[in-house]
Amino acid sequence: MVKTLLKKYDKIIRYLLLGFGTFLVNMWSYGLISKVANYSISYTLAWAIAVLFAYVTNRQWVFESKARGWQLLPEIVNYYLSRGLTFWLGLVIMWIGVQHLNFDDFYVNIARNAMLLIPNYYLAKLYVFRDKKRQVDDKSLTEEELGE
Repeated sequence: MVKTLLKKYDKIIRYLLLGFGTFLVNMWSYGLISKVANYSISYTLAWAIAVLFAYVTNRQWVFESKARGWQLLPEIVNYYLSRGLTFWLGLVIMWIGVQHLNFDDFYVNIARNAMLLIPNYYLAKLYVFRDKKRQVDDKSLTEEELGE
């Protein structure tokens, strides 16, 4: 039973483990940068560093992307565009938490990371690393019907 659950939720488990690594990269970067910059600049730079880490680890170990060469370009662009959506949401969370609620920016960043975990997973799964073979299967077309 445990083996079945592990197999069923394998991607989610890997995403959570590597997501914790991304969280650590983000918080470490944010902590360093926030010593010399305000929360919005720190958030932006730490976000860029963490998203790069997340892309590399997610494409290889969570979603097992087969993209190579020039195929990587649209994948990277789509990854950053999808994370860009949650970037703006995260910036609003930071602004409300720091500017309006007067919470410590470091702790607001921790909460922001937790709040955006699920949207980031589904954007990556459904938009960036969607399984094209599975999309074909969902449409009930075989490779022969597609002429491949």
